[in-house]
Amino acid sequence: MPTLHAAPSGTRVERYDAQAPRGGVVLVSEVFGIDEALRDYAARLAQEGWTVVLPDLWWRSGPPPAGGPEAVKDALARLADHEALADVAAARSFLPTGLPQFLMGFCVGGLYARMAACVLPGVAGVVEFYGRVVYPTLSPAKPTQPLDLLPGLRCPYQGHYGSLDPVAPAAHVAELERRLAARSVASQVFLYPGLGHAFMNPGRPTWEPEAACTAWGRALTFLEQVAG
Repeated sequence: MPTLHAAPSGTRVERYDAQAPRGGVVLVSEVFGIDEALRDYAARLAQEGWTVVLPDLWWRSGPPPAGGPEAVKDALARLADHEALADVAAARSFLPTGLPQFLMGFCVGGLYARMAACVLPGVAGVVEFYGRVVYPTLSPAKPTQPLDLLPGLRCPYQGHYGSLDPVAPAAHVAELERRLAARSVASQVFLYPGLGHAFMNPGRPTWEPEAACTAWGRALTFLEQVAG
């Protein structure tokens, strides 16, 4: 069972403790917030020896969006990057100290895991599942293109994308891969043919269990290899 905590900043988190942790993972949710699918992944990570912290990105504004595409679009437009990154940073304070600390996320949580790894010190590695690569437009809430933060990435990276994902089109993923290759850090980008968005979430119609199993196995291997 998770334990609930609040950081001095106000950030609320759920924590899953491993028996004998080999490190920690901040696991950031997709747009719909902390749901049973995310909790299941957290529990599975804890069973593998990782203490896991789930930050609530919506604690400032109330429940996450529960409506259709327009409600999701409006909610995402209001979600300020600097606030979400502050939540990821605050969540790290609940991880074990002196052990490797990783960032991982799905959808917008994958994007914030990647962005946080570019601006926060001491991150051991980052795993991203189908986060947006390019913002359609910039705004006060989203003032910087995520790709422009990549020069700050100083840890290994692993990304997972569907080739038919409209949120992260293959051309954008290719540009991400090109920019990662220019960095002096280890990186892996996996493009899953014929898959769309959210193929890791069994609660979504785009779920693909075989690909999800493959991607999850690759993520676990990445954590183990980077942690050493």
